[in-house]
Amino acid sequence: MLLRRNFFFMKTMVSIGAFDPTGGAGVLADIRVAGRFGVYGMSVLTATTSQNPKSFNGVEAVSDNMFRKQISDIFDHYRVDAMKCGMIATKSQLKILIDFFDKHAPKNLVIDPIISATLGNRKFDDDTIDLYRTLCGYALLVTPNVKETEILGDIIKSRVNGSSTHVPAILNKGGDANSNICVDILKIGNEEIRFTSEKIKTTNTHGTGCTMSSAIASCLANGYDLKTSVKIAHGYVNRAIAGAVGLDITDGYGPLNHFVETE
Repeated sequence: MLLRRNFFFMKTMVSIGAFDPTGGAGVLADIRVAGRFGVYGMSVLTATTSQNPKSFNGVEAVSDNMFRKQISDIFDHYRVDAMKCGMIATKSQLKILIDFFDKHAPKNLVIDPIISATLGNRKFDDDTIDLYRTLCGYALLVTPNVKETEILGDIIKSRVNGSSTHVPAILNKGGDANSNICVDILKIGNEEIRFTSEKIKTTNTHGTGCTMSSAIASCLANGYDLKTSVKIAHGYVNRAIAGAVGLDITDGYGPLNHFVETE
């Protein structure tokens, strides 16, 4: 009975993304991060990938029918306190999500636009990029890295809901910048908040973007506001990278240490 009571009050987060067999990124990493923050993680799978620490070897998308079924299985029967959207495998999946979010306004949606990654660059046509911008209009926060910001350009397509216009916040991640300092810049309207940390020299950085976005979504699920959520997530990711130094479990780009303290 005690366990049931605790579960009832446990917050939830849904990760929409791909399966990375190494566990460093994608839904496996997202669920691990959610658990570290005391949040019950669920996932909607977009694709399975074949990858290792040295190369990205393939991706196979989930069918549209299965994608829709996963969405309905979760959202028709579970409370969802926050969402994180990572790799979307196909143009049709983008359209399915846009249609779903148009009918069911998402709560605390964080979008990590997986367009450019450390291993393998994905190529998108102009129509797909435009759909990504439309999808971003439903988010509370969008978290592109340096290359993704360049690819997306004007990332935001503001969503008009009745007489009001929703403009998502942007977290420009600076971890890929050529600098000894990592600066993440949170833009909320005309306000800019900077989160700065010293860049740690390590090859164990696989899944940094996934870790950041799922940590933010987990904090939002736990009731923190956006600024506080980003602040906590920034510190957590920095500790997870530092804690991965010497984590010698592979011969290439390794994962972060998701088991460090959250605060």
